[in-house]
Amino acid sequence: MNWKTIFNPFEKFDEKILFFIGLLFFMLIIPFCYWTDTCFISIYRIAPFKASHFYDLIVPTSISFAVMMIVLFLLGKILYRKTRIIDIVNTVLISQIPLIILIPFEKYTFISDAIETVVNYKDQPTTAFPYVSFLIMILFTIANVGCLIYSIVILYNGFKTATNIKKWQHIVLFCIVTFFTVIVCQIFNN
Repeated sequence: MNWKTIFNPFEKFDEKILFFIGLLFFMLIIPFCYWTDTCFISIYRIAPFKASHFYDLIVPTSISFAVMMIVLFLLGKILYRKTRIIDIVNTVLISQIPLIILIPFEKYTFISDAIETVVNYKDQPTTAFPYVSFLIMILFTIANVGCLIYSIVILYNGFKTATNIKKWQHIVLFCIVTFFTVIVCQIFNN
């Protein structure tokens, strides 16, 4: 395994294996979100959400993923006729794995406590600077941003592999369509 495989697993692994792994992680979303009181209101937005039942989480999460798959599939068909639905489904499912792994960290109170301590220091700077809390907050932020960037890179590389896009205009169109799809999902799923 090399860097190219890590950032674009779609060229290396069989589509059935990718689908199985993606589906496995997708099924983990619901119990993780239920446990942490969160919800995927779009594929790039995990919001606080108090669900009374699993069904309350299944619907918005499934809608978020399905809408992105449909939109990217239609865009892929426009750009490249041979685009297959399985490639787009795998692209969306696999790209979300880094974010799914982060969900359980929402439950650890020492992270939210560290952030609160730093925020409280801002209000009362006369107390000693909370170095440990600040370090925890920075490490958590770096992990979140790193996972988000990694997820976007996988989404882009998966779409690029599925649709064989090379022109910069197609890349810009992909970015715009993805951005607006995420925003629309957040508005209607909120």
